Amino acid sequence: MSDAPGPASRTLGAPAPSTREYDRFGPWIDEVRSHDDVPRLYRGHPIDFGSARLVLKVPRNIARRDATADMDLYDHLLVVEHTRLVVLSRSGAGRSAQDTADAGGYATRSVAFDQIVAVRSTVDLLDGRLTVHLADGTALAMRYNGSARESVERLVDRLRVATAVEGPSPTGWAVLAAARAGSPAPLVLARHDVALASDYREASRRRPDLRLWAWHGRERTVPLRAGVLGARRLSHALSPMTLQGAVVAGDADTLEIFGRHDWFVRGGRPVQSASRLMVPLRAPEQLEVSPHPVYGGAAVVRITAGASTIEIAVPAGSSAHRLFAAAASPERP
Repeated sequence: MSDAPGPASRTLGAPAPSTREYDRFGPWIDEVRSHDDVPRLYRGHPIDFGSARLVLKVPRNIARRDATADMDLYDHLLVVEHTRLVVLSRSGAGRSAQDTADAGGYATRSVAFDQIVAVRSTVDLLDGRLTVHLADGTALAMRYNGSARESVERLVDRLRVATAVEGPSPTGWAVLAAARAGSPAPLVLARHDVALASDYREASRRRPDLRLWAWHGRERTVPLRAGVLGARRLSHALSPMTLQGAVVAGDADTLEIFGRHDWFVRGGRPVQSASRLMVPLRAPEQLEVSPHPVYGGAAVVRITAGASTIEIAVPAGSSAHRLFAAAASPERP
């Protein structure tokens, strides 16, 4: 990857490039409302702003002091069209093998909404990550500055609506039936997990039909095997592994889980990260629940959709465990 030459290397007397893009550059993800707001790298790509549901530009992960007006300053342009998601990515900015060849310094990936089987966004301090899982087993992934979380939430909301184009699959119906048959306890999380409840409540304010299905707080776990001379369990005693809390919610079309950036985190300090996993209920083809192979008192939930598998970890015996176990049971309605 190489950027355009810096100011010092310009030909003497050549006109300076427009500084509008540079002047507005920062860690935030901005909405693009007209052709004038499109980063110059992507201006060759046609965008119908009259029909697009949302257009966002994702900046490069560099400090403002390291940017120059000569650089292409945006890693991605995300276009939520009527039937598909289009991702334009600057050369070298985390592309996948499915991207088309470079066209003027960027690659293009187009994905029909019915091929999206899950979307997960995570933020750990300023490290933000968005992953769009596809039915063919691949994923669109990008990094972003955690300060732009609100814009990414808007994108996930748009994709949630766009991907709920059909009724639930048989497995999706099983999850929905298990949720409707249960009655979760009032959402009262401990002090370290209050943010999880806040994330769910913020989402439910935007979506009055979102319902609480299950929840659990953080729980320490221990390895099933002690290791040589008990070394593994000793190391976990000094730096414990904690299965993080989560809130499971949904509506007639979508399963959502609000949690942390990882299901398991080592160490004794409280975790301040956040994640949101969205699974359209039309997507799951199979649901399996089994004991965790490494940690006692934990269970693994595997959701298979096409060639993609999404794994979730929950405490054994928790309301989330009971919900998914009921949906996976052969006796499900």
